[in-house]
Amino acid sequence: MKRLDNKGATSVLIILLMVVLMVFGLTILTTTLSNKSLSDKKQVWLEDYYALEADVAVRLAEVDHQLDDLKQEAKLDNLNLVEVYQENLDIQEFNGQYYIYFDISEPSGDYLKHIKVELQLIIDEDIDARNYKIVQYSEAQDLFEYEDIKFGNPYSPNED
Repeated sequence: MKRLDNKGATSVLIILLMVVLMVFGLTILTTTLSNKSLSDKKQVWLEDYYALEADVAVRLAEVDHQLDDLKQEAKLDNLNLVEVYQENLDIQEFNGQYYIYFDISEPSGDYLKHIKVELQLIIDEDIDARNYKIVQYSEAQDLFEYEDIKFGNPYSPNED
């Protein structure tokens, strides 16, 4: 009986093992790069969001100071507080309640983020606390649109 010569079998196994390890390495590298990209996008989104939140806080402080000043002016001159607010602010009345609306948006970007705020004014000259109550606080982002992407038959790209 003739014995089979097994020379080179270990070389083939080592090459196969190297190929499998390279595939696993490339898979891990691809996954890591996509996770890093997603993490960077989320970081930018969060920075933009918190910058908008800070702008809203500044705007609320400005409104509060403005309402305080108008309230003091109405007290000193014995004027009706609602009339003073209507003369100096863009307020709207609905069912006997008075509201201020404002929208804070990103200054630039691909898909702008917005925060819309609705404040209900507290019409009481004797209260020294906050002059408003937040009744609506909503966040929105511009819609994503497929501008340059055409869907169709991939085998005949000239047909629409």
